[in-house]
Amino acid sequence: MQATTQFFQTASAGECAEVLDFWLNECSIDEAPDTATIQQWQQLFLQRGNKFIRLASLCQQWLSEAESR
Repeated sequence: MQATTQFFQTASAGECAEVLDFWLNECSIDEAPDTATIQQWQQLFLQRGNKFIRLASLCQQWLSEAESR
């Protein structure tokens, strides 16, 4: 997951959105990131601001759904 986190630090919002969608919605359960990783990504997107705020919201939605499971 470290490589993905590093990617999110520098990639464009569009590229980040595609990769984030994979990790939140498409990957297998055994490959899925843990809650701490999603929280880290959320903070990273919040820090990047502007177009990345929407991605932080997607992370928050995933975290909220994970809590209710």
